[in-house]
Amino acid sequence: MAAQTVSPVTPLMLQQWRLGQELGSYGLAQNDPQALLAAVKLQRASGLQPSQARVDGDRKGVVDQMDVASLLAAARSLAKSQPSLLALIDEASAVLRRRGTLIGPQVQPILMGARDIKPILLSYKPGQKAFFGIASDRMQDIAFSVKGPRNEPLCEPAQAGGELLCEWISGEAPDVRVVVTNLSTNAVMLTFFHD
Repeated sequence: MAAQTVSPVTPLMLQQWRLGQELGSYGLAQNDPQALLAAVKLQRASGLQPSQARVDGDRKGVVDQMDVASLLAAARSLAKSQPSLLALIDEASAVLRRRGTLIGPQVQPILMGARDIKPILLSYKPGQKAFFGIASDRMQDIAFSVKGPRNEPLCEPAQAGGELLCEWISGEAPDVRVVVTNLSTNAVMLTFFHD
C-alpha cells in the first residue's frame, strides 16, 4: 500500500506537543499550576496523545510523557489554596469529561544510541487503517520496517512532508512489529507517531 502524500501528524502538531511536554516538566519542577494549565492547552491544541506502543527490550532512551489528565491532577494539587485557579482547572477538567479521552495520533520521543535497533510493538483492530511514522532532525540516519505477525512486510516507508511514513490496513491478526534502526555512528533523537 502506498504511503499517503500528507502526514497525519504535522510539524505544528509535533511542536505544540513538545512545547506542552516541556512546559509540563517546567510546571512540575517549579510547582507552577499556571504553567501546567498552559501545558494542557498546548497538549489539546496538538491533538496528540502519549504513545501506548510497547518498546520491546531495553527502554533506555524512551522519554517519559504526561497526558492531559495527569497534568490537570498535578495542577489541582498545587493550586489547592487558590480558588480562582481551581475554577480554571475545574473548567479544563469539564472539557475533558465532555469530550472524553481523545484517541488520536499517538507520539513518543526516543533517543537512539549509535547503531541502535528498537523493536516497537503495536496492536490494531482487524481491518483498521493504520499508520506509523517518524520525525527527526536526522531523517537520513533512520530506517524502519513494519511487519505483521508472520514477519510479512505491511508497507514500504516513504517520505511524507518532513516525515518518514508507512500506511496499511491491518489484517485479521492485528499485532504489528516495527523495527526502528539508527544507521548512524551518532545518537539520534526521534519522535515516532502512529494511530
